Amino acid sequence: MIQSINEGRISHAQLLLGPEGNGALALALAYVQYLFCTDKTPTDSCGKCAQCNKISKLSHPDVHFVYPLALSKEVEKSTDVFVKWKEAFLQNPYLSLSDWMEYLEAENKQMVIAVGESKDILHQLSLTSYEGNYKVMIMWMAEKMNLVAANKILKVLEEPPDKTLFFLITESTQLPITILSRTQITKVPRINENELAATLMKNGLAEDTANYIAQASDGNYRLAKILAEEKEDSEFLSLKFQSWMRMCLRLDGEKLSEWITEMAGIGREKQKQFFSYSIKLIRQSMLLNTEFPIRPRQSEEDFLKKFAPYVAFESGAAIAEELSRAYHAIERNANPKILLMSLSLKVHKQLNAAKVTA
Repeated sequence: MIQSINEGRISHAQLLLGPEGNGALALALAYVQYLFCTDKTPTDSCGKCAQCNKISKLSHPDVHFVYPLALSKEVEKSTDVFVKWKEAFLQNPYLSLSDWMEYLEAENKQMVIAVGESKDILHQLSLTSYEGNYKVMIMWMAEKMNLVAANKILKVLEEPPDKTLFFLITESTQLPITILSRTQITKVPRINENELAATLMKNGLAEDTANYIAQASDGNYRLAKILAEEKEDSEFLSLKFQSWMRMCLRLDGEKLSEWITEMAGIGREKQKQFFSYSIKLIRQSMLLNTEFPIRPRQSEEDFLKKFAPYVAFESGAAIAEELSRAYHAIERNANPKILLMSLSLKVHKQLNAAKVTA
């Protein structure tokens, strides 16, 4: 990306694609900061000039942001809540959609980038830049853009005003093909496990704890921070996973019903954390059946060793897929009791399908 700037090969419409917690939004801003920097080095922006300071503080007049909203009479476009967006991003550049929803107190509302937003985009980009440089539009979670809004910005994506840059940040390719075809796609991978562990150690974690969290978070820095900062929560999630797997294995209806009632009451965000955490433990169980070296947490090691024989590759992959679907269903306001009961029956079937031979 730096090379494209230094060689003058800057694409006017770029799409950064990658999973939650990988820093694609922060990467887009770092790219813009490097582009605007007046004293850049071969490898980074200086971080000190006026342009860098404005961009890093989200106060540059030529850098605009669009993000999903819970629409209301008071909130129709991104500029209506920009102060909150600025606060949320500066607190956590790796924020997720659920973090943003929580910040807006939009717990049960649909988040969308609507047609009113596209009209505002066209208006802002039609204006002359304040500082005579590029005009930049960064659209975060672009997959939340509805079809009408997408169609409205097609022309400006294809034929933008001079020195205008678009960045679409997305976790999936669930965008109209007309949008995808007009962008240069850069896949942003998950964060390297060793680099993630090194960062956690710099933040004060012991090496063994940092290594465990780096592996459990699977390249998701947001999740790594949650696991590091909320040890009590991770213990809760671990215990709930272990008890759930035992109930699913034996299909203990009475205890399972009690468990589902409890988990349905912990709130959507914690339910999503639970599904993410469960996927990591299923993955670790699968790896225990191979020669791949893993570092399970000490409090989970004994359980995982006993549980791993029930998680063959095919069944483990199927359970992980169902957990991922459940995560996204909760995001779309699925009924947690119905979802957890259906999920538990599917997990029971997979765990009893084929026990791994010793």
